[in-house]
Amino acid sequence: MESKFQKNINKLSDSSDNTANNGDFIKRDYDRSINMWNDVYSNCKIVDLKGKSLSVEPMFDICLDIFASKCKNILDFGCGTGDILFQCYEFGNTDSGLGVDLSETGIEFAKKFASVNNYHNLDFQIGDISFFDNYNSNSFDGIILSNVLDVMPKDVALKTFRRLTDLLVPSGLMFVKLNPYYEKSDMKAWGFTQIKDNLFEENGVLRYRELDTASWKQSFEKHYEIIRYLEFPYPWQDGMNRLFLLQKKL
Repeated sequence: MESKFQKNINKLSDSSDNTANNGDFIKRDYDRSINMWNDVYSNCKIVDLKGKSLSVEPMFDICLDIFASKCKNILDFGCGTGDILFQCYEFGNTDSGLGVDLSETGIEFAKKFASVNNYHNLDFQIGDISFFDNYNSNSFDGIILSNVLDVMPKDVALKTFRRLTDLLVPSGLMFVKLNPYYEKSDMKAWGFTQIKDNLFEENGVLRYRELDTASWKQSFEKHYEIIRYLEFPYPWQDGMNRLFLLQKKL
């Protein structure tokens, strides 16, 4: 079962530096993206796995197994329908897991899927990063971010990443999946609209923040050791998906 890549968010105005106006753009595109993913997730079917294992892609699965073997209290931020958290649970080391996403349909599906397949001690809640306003630092020993940071404007991604880093225990692990890196000319040729700097939208929804791998590595290394980095293809998607397994510095 492949993750559906969670929420997409906000388009920023090229012409306005006004905070209130930017807030209006963000609110508008939150609504657009939530509606889009609610529609996508409404087509997902509840399946009783009957002992069958979940799988995404061999290299992805191996790296997730390493992550899950070291993490007992896991947060999947932008969890979509919860499938990556379910896969972690199946590896057998997870004591508790929390999935958070803005899609009501995705969260409803995750709750039903967990119930049908007897995945215990997994909780799924609707929310964004403000959901954790009352959480203490060091609340989780593992955090999953699959196609989340690269579908946000830079300022939103930085705020999200910093808060999640605070929620992670020292030496805790972060599992970060990113879309492939595409050249701007390719994005435009495929019908995506460049809306600001390296932000690209499709049908009014922000789909990509195009940042090369070296820049991601430089950003992550401020707070993390890169334990694993790998690239892998999906048959339905051009380019190589990027996956980082990060360990928070002491």
